[in-house]
Amino acid sequence: NIKQAFSIATFGPQYLWILMVLFPNTQVTKKVMGGYGGIIAFSLVHLFIVIASASQENGTAPMAEFNGVFDPSPDANPQAAMIGMMKYPNFVTEEWSHVLTWDLFVGRWIWLDGLKRGVFTPHSVLLTNLIGPPGFLLHCLTCIVTGKGIVGNEVPDEEEGESETL
Repeated sequence: NIKQAFSIATFGPQYLWILMVLFPNTQVTKKVMGGYGGIIAFSLVHLFIVIASASQENGTAPMAEFNGVFDPSPDANPQAAMIGMMKYPNFVTEEWSHVLTWDLFVGRWIWLDGLKRGVFTPHSVLLTNLIGPPGFLLHCLTCIVTGKGIVGNEVPDEEEGESETL
């Protein structure tokens, strides 16, 4: 049921956010959030929503509206196209679970970066949960103010990692 999946996608991650915000340094949080289990679980909820929506008649927004969001022509109105797609409950559910899963992914990255580099993160993680990207920006600012700096290029040197493959 897509309505139930909406609730799972909305409320399920909140337990993980509580761990990262209120108990960031506990062994429970490290065990639960140290791996990708939570991200995978909510990615699977999102995938269920996508497949269930696509399998229903009129379960997704029309492709013409979707294409309108990405229409770069000067007379196009991508915002109006997006607003039009919001009339479709399954689209709203898909977009919502999409946003919440990515926010959780970024919040987890902020939390891990804080653990690795000794940066206070609960305020940044909380803001990421509430409004997304500004939480990441707050983490960057916190890193600068505390003298930790922003993480540089994280691509491993070829000598350190595996050789480049296509």
